Amino acid sequence: MMTSVDLLRALHVTAAVLLVGNATVTGFWAVFLYRVRDTVPFRQVARAILWADFFFTAIGGTLLAITGILLLRARGLLFLETRWVVKGAGSLAVALLLWLIFLIRDQLKLMRMPKDDRRGLRSVFMRWAILGSVVTLVLFYGLWAMVMKR
Repeated sequence: MMTSVDLLRALHVTAAVLLVGNATVTGFWAVFLYRVRDTVPFRQVARAILWADFFFTAIGGTLLAITGILLLRARGLLFLETRWVVKGAGSLAVALLLWLIFLIRDQLKLMRMPKDDRRGLRSVFMRWAILGSVVTLVLFYGLWAMVMKR
């Protein structure tokens, strides 16, 4: 029989999969899109990627934070005294801040970039791709810290 803690843990893992999976897949599809930008409607696909990113990041991140807090309480753990939780939550916070401050801005620029501005497109895309990779690695580190409890 599944307990409430088991259900919270399952939701927590699902949220992590949504968030980390979305970050990974978004990067893949964006690189693919950039490579074929002359043969596909770049702005429309960039818009679809942006909305999918908002949707899965918002749902995954929110569900991850809520279930994490509830799991801490259910298990009687103290946040600051549980090193792996601090690392996981810290990774989530860093990733979220970078996403909110930098990545969304670049995603909006990519979505609105004129088709003929090849130099500007390359510059913004490269910055977004590099920082997005860093954010994805930060999320993977948080996932590792939580799973390994280190």
